[in-house]
Amino acid sequence: MASATGPGGAGLTPAAAAVRARLGLVAVLFAVAAVGWFWTAHEMRGMDAGPWTSLGSLGWFLGVWVVMMAAMMFPSVAPTIALYTRVSKDGSPLAPWLFAGGYLLAWTVAGLLAYVVGLAAAAALGDLLAWDRAGQEIAAATLVVAAVYEVTPFKDVCLARCRSPLGSFLGSWRGTRP
Repeated sequence: MASATGPGGAGLTPAAAAVRARLGLVAVLFAVAAVGWFWTAHEMRGMDAGPWTSLGSLGWFLGVWVVMMAAMMFPSVAPTIALYTRVSKDGSPLAPWLFAGGYLLAWTVAGLLAYVVGLAAAAALGDLLAWDRAGQEIAAATLVVAAVYEVTPFKDVCLARCRSPLGSFLGSWRGTRP
């Protein structure tokens, strides 16, 4: 059987191992996302009282929030994590997991902020936000504002740096410390 070698006579084994490692990481991220979807669906059963129902305890809210973010965001961030693994020079097998953990930590902080805003709004507005009061109108207004934002140039400005993970890495990657 002939051996496949590159121009310098080196075999394809290291390249194949790197591809397998990245594909393994992406597969694990998708598996975590699937578990997140099932867990979120299980935890949210019975939460049909409409918007502005109780957020629950901070621990419960953040737990569900993090699982939901993993379920929704890991499939879309998996290619970026795989790219990070490829361009990272330290070669540590822990580096992509730390990268994914940092990404999830950022979303956890966003969830904490959302929790605080939700508690503050509920304390300041009382039951004004209840579904049978102004809740439906506020939800409709929120959807309209989001739809208008989608077609504004401001959205393009906001997305200018994050459309392409490769562009971000090529434009601002500084590598790791030696």
